Amino acid sequence: MAEIVIVGNSAAGFSCCQALLAERGNNGITVISEEGFPAYNRNLLIGYFSGGIKEEELFLCRQDYYQANDVRLLKEGRVVLLEARKQRLILKDNSRINYDYLVIASGSRPRLPDIPGITKEGVEVFYSLGDVRSIKQRLIISDTVALFGGSMLCAELSVSESLKGKEVKIIARGRPGAFSASETREWLEGVEVAEVIGEGSELRAIKLSNGKAIGVSLLIYAGPQLAASEFLKGSDVSTDNGSILVDGQMRTNLRNVFACGSVSKKDNYAPQSKTWDDSVKEGILAAESLLRILKGESNICQQTS
Repeated sequence: MAEIVIVGNSAAGFSCCQALLAERGNNGITVISEEGFPAYNRNLLIGYFSGGIKEEELFLCRQDYYQANDVRLLKEGRVVLLEARKQRLILKDNSRINYDYLVIASGSRPRLPDIPGITKEGVEVFYSLGDVRSIKQRLIISDTVALFGGSMLCAELSVSESLKGKEVKIIARGRPGAFSASETREWLEGVEVAEVIGEGSELRAIKLSNGKAIGVSLLIYAGPQLAASEFLKGSDVSTDNGSILVDGQMRTNLRNVFACGSVSKKDNYAPQSKTWDDSVKEGILAAESLLRILKGESNICQQTS
């Protein structure tokens, strides 16, 4: 019996888990998720934010899916270190998770820029279901909202039904040609957020790179995402600018470690943005590669017994 651990529970991680369940045998499966929810479709978050999609429509499985399939799901589990030689993961709460085979599907996430005051209450990141829940709650008491980061996502969020009736300021390079300003929606070009100003820990305004200040009660960062691989620092897993290098079968340089989804990059290929379907396919491919190894080991054991 082997213990398989999957880090990540989005497109690649969930599809990998599903594929493994089809032929798991007596092998154990543990899924470590940074979030407190079952797997859900992150692509639908904008629809949920806008109100066109109900929260229950986001989820990819029932609440009891993991228990019903004898999968150990560790919610709100953040991996901070991989000890590859010991075949062990260290979590933020200092708990240890041992594995025989590891699948890294930790995805990618936005990184808040290093701006003075960026940690104040009222600064949010648009990325996860938890983030969107927090933003929607904050909007109840917010009249002026600023969006900064990637131009396309900022533009899409700015016309959301959730921001209807709010004064919206957008600070991002490359205003899309289709963007249309209005009495309540303005794109501030040629400037950046230079400082977050607050009263104590609470956001009150932002200072721009041109020296002007704007009063805001909610600042949303919708920026580009980077591979979520910080926990691999000092490990033996090969990476390139944070992306885990894999071969055509989603295998890393370590025999018992696989990677898939947006955290991974096929060796000798330039990094590229992966779609949800790309990540799903890679998760399945990683599972198939792992299962072939397990079947080979099982056959060897049968021949020598």
